[in-house]
Amino acid sequence: MAQSKQCPKCGGAMVDGFVVDHTHGGVGVASWVEGAPEKSFWLGLKLRGKRTLGIATWRCGRCGFLESYAAV
Repeated sequence: MAQSKQCPKCGGAMVDGFVVDHTHGGVGVASWVEGAPEKSFWLGLKLRGKRTLGIATWRCGRCGFLESYAAV
């Protein structure tokens, strides 16, 4: 998301970024997964065959409000 954005709460300038997903042995970008969560014995949640999208997040420099989007 390259364009500048104004905070819907206070009108301050927002900066783009992302939310980190901590995993065993690494880090990645948090993801949105389509559908209801289904438990998996080995992996915690079943993701095979589900649509996943990385999450882009904007943060207001004035009030700290976060606004997230599933990047297409």
